[in-house]
Amino acid sequence: MSKNTLILIIVIPLLFLQALWIFMDAKKRGEKYYWAWGIFGLLNIPTSLIIYLFVTRYGYLKCPNCGKTVRNDYKFCPYCGTSLKKTCPKCGAEIKDDWKYCPECSTKLK
Repeated sequence: MSKNTLILIIVIPLLFLQALWIFMDAKKRGEKYYWAWGIFGLLNIPTSLIIYLFVTRYGYLKCPNCGKTVRNDYKFCPYCGTSLKKTCPKCGAEIKDDWKYCPECSTKLK
């Protein structure tokens, strides 16, 4: 068996496994073009996987109630309705945990 044949025997299954994992993960996360991510996974090892993980994980968080992945700019989880950001009880502006007053309406928070 030649060296090139041995490399192909190792690389081709790894490419298919990588593409399958990327495809399944993208579909599970609700990516619009999950099939395109799967095809992208066939291009090379491990660059496709690294790019996929970087692109799909940046800007997302998990809902503390249902555990689904949602965009980090959402105020409420689209799956269960749980509030993802703390908001002012009076005006609804987004607030931080350590703030004592709302920056929009000056309502006392604590």
